Order: sequence, then structure tokens, then C-alpha cells
Amino acid sequence: MTSPAKFKKDKEIIAEYDTQVKEIRAQLTEQMKCLDQQCELRVQLLQDLQDFFRKKAEIEMDYSRNLEKLAERFLAKTCSTKDQQFKCTGSM
Repeated sequence: MTSPAKFKKDKEIIAEYDTQVKEIRAQLTEQMKCLDQQCELRVQLLQDLQDFFRKKAEIEMDYSRNLEKLAERFLAKTCSTKDQQFKCTGSM
């Protein structure tokens, strides 16, 4: 049953199969490289965004502290001015 023609045909089928497997493997390897590059770019973007928001939060905290100090100074100045006004009007 194993004639030379059948054996040759089986060999051709196996060779074609091997060729297709190699082509598919090459395509998958290339696709994997592209996916790796995209992944690296997106990770870098996320790191940049994380740094941006961290710095933004620091700036907002500094702004908040400075605004709080300004309000306290203004309140203290206003209170001391009112105290002096009451003392001056009370002595008249």
C-alpha cells in the first residue's frame, strides 16, 4: 500500500504543513513584537500621567496651604483692627 507515489505525496503534504507552520510562527512573532511595543508605550504614558498628577497634587497642596495661611493672617489682622476700633470707641 505504501507506494512511492503515495510516500512522495505524503512528504509534500508534510513539507507544505511545515512551511505554513513556519509562516504562521513568523507572523505571530511579528505581531507579538508589535504588541510589546504598544504595551511599552502605554506603560510609559501611564507613568507620565502618574507623574503629572502627582506633581499637580503637590502644587495644589502648596496652594491650599498658602491660601490657608493668607486667610489666617487676614483674619488675625481683621480681628486686631476690630479690637482697636472697639477700644477707641469705648473710650470716647
